[in-house]
Amino acid sequence: MRVATSASSSITPNEVNSEPTCYCGLQSPILMAKTKKNAGRRFHGCAKFDSPSCCNFFMWVDPKIPNHVRDMIVDLIERNQTLSESSQSRGDGVEVSSLLAEIKTQKAKNRRLKVELAQVKKGKMLYQSAFILCMCYIAILVMYNVKVGGKFLSLP
Repeated sequence: MRVATSASSSITPNEVNSEPTCYCGLQSPILMAKTKKNAGRRFHGCAKFDSPSCCNFFMWVDPKIPNHVRDMIVDLIERNQTLSESSQSRGDGVEVSSLLAEIKTQKAKNRRLKVELAQVKKGKMLYQSAFILCMCYIAILVMYNVKVGGKFLSLP
């Protein structure tokens, strides 16, 4: 079976990497076909494709895709469009923005709690240090009292 090709569809990899220019002399951007016949297939087009002065330059980047693959791409594009329209009609955009606002609020609360926790830990450390110093002081007093022969811990 022989497949017929047009001059615009026979390109080499070097031509794709060399960033071709359109007939206007501008770098030709890579665009994507959105027609059912060539859905998802990339091509180089005129840099002024939206302008009336478009030179109609055209060159395929991707080879022709099999019909079953093309049909799957078209189906996925249509499903994506349906889901997008469905989420917009349900007002999911509002829910997302309110969730993002709630996340921002929770992050701020989390930062405040971390600062408060650091302060509590610092206070706990100060109390522990004071307790240890008091215990050392008491131990020194007891030892000093015992060495001097005082009656601090003596029994009657």
